[in-house]
Parts: sequence; C-alpha cells; structure tokens
Amino acid sequence: MCRQVGIILGRKRRRSGEVDVLLDVFTEMLVRSERGGPHATGVAVLRDDGAHRIAKRPLPARRFVGQNAFFEALAGFDSRATAILGHTRWRTRGSEKNNRNNHPIRTGRVIGTQSQ
Repeated sequence: MCRQVGIILGRKRRRSGEVDVLLDVFTEMLVRSERGGPHATGVAVLRDDGAHRIAKRPLPARRFVGQNAFFEALAGFDSRATAILGHTRWRTRGSEKNNRNNHPIRTGRVIGTQSQ
C-alpha cells in the first residue's frame, strides 16, 4: 500500500507568504499520508521550465520532513513551480533501502509516482 499527495499549480506569481502556506499544507499532507506507507517517503517539485528536484529516503514521512534532502528539494518551490508531488511507500516489492524502488521516479521526461 502507498499514498500519494500533491498540489497542482497554475502559472501565477506567488508572494512568499503564499509559498509558505502551500509548503506547510503540502508538508502536513505528506506527514498524514505516512499511515498508508511508513517505510519510505519522497517528493518532487516540478517547474514551468522543465527543471525539477526530487528527494526520497527510506524513512517515514514524519522523519523525512526534517531531513536536508527534503529542504533542498523544496528550495525549488517558488512562483515558477507547477506541481509538488509526494509519495509514502509501504514495503511491497523491493527493499525501501534501495532508493531506486522509492518514488517519485523519473524516466526520460516523465516524473511520477505509482501506487500498488
């Protein structure tokens, strides 16, 4: 079992206060989704120019959100962000210790998550 969360955004200027609120809401959604997948957590920030940042670790969401990798991925969240994705994973196929089994995943120009 896994859980997916996300916020899809249009192209719009966002003040720093709006960015802070959106990041707080996303972080809360991610932590609450841990119940459906406590073994690994990941996030992706997508931007309108095709740039992206992905971070994932074999940690429950409540611990992941305090990691440098989480903060570094979210540093890409600004007015040019078009989506922020989150995924919490329950150990199913493949060990969560192998980060290639954790989501979000990138293949070519596609970034996404999958739920079992």
